[in-house]
Amino acid sequence: MERSGKITLAVLVIIVLLVSAATYYVLQKRTQAKYDNSQAGASLQTKEGQSPYTDIDGNPVALEDYLGQTLVVYSWASWCPFCAQELPDLAQLGKEFAEENVQVLAINRAEPSATAEAFLQSIDAVDGLMLVLDPDDRFYESIEGFTMPETIFYDPEGNIVLHKRGTMTYQEMQQHTQAALE
Repeated sequence: MERSGKITLAVLVIIVLLVSAATYYVLQKRTQAKYDNSQAGASLQTKEGQSPYTDIDGNPVALEDYLGQTLVVYSWASWCPFCAQELPDLAQLGKEFAEENVQVLAINRAEPSATAEAFLQSIDAVDGLMLVLDPDDRFYESIEGFTMPETIFYDPEGNIVLHKRGTMTYQEMQQHTQAALE
């Protein structure tokens, strides 16, 4: 192949790569906008000026990174007697549905991390949960919470499948998670 043919081929390859990258970028932005505007996006996003969500170890957590997955989001506090019963069930649920791209987020209601940690150590068995601290209680406010616990099941598009106020059995958790997957 002569030199001008190689240059032409290289230019064509570069053009194809640029067009592919641009198409991917546009599709990603469009998909992200869909999630940002979903019910899950409205509840889980951190807006400018708000305190960040953190994990139990104090690391920042961007809950919007979970958009696009089936989500079970549970609002809990150490003073909630039902939470001590349900958090281990939710951990088991997270393990059971992990292969199906279900993420279980347990968001604490504005308690100091030491209080949340002490409570979690007392109930044990919370592996499988993404434990999140919400220092401003903004998730609970965004869902217009008025009882404890509150659990929201989101489908992968970010739509609320069920907003359950109050307690649930493990079987109910399974059924609602399965419904969110369908």
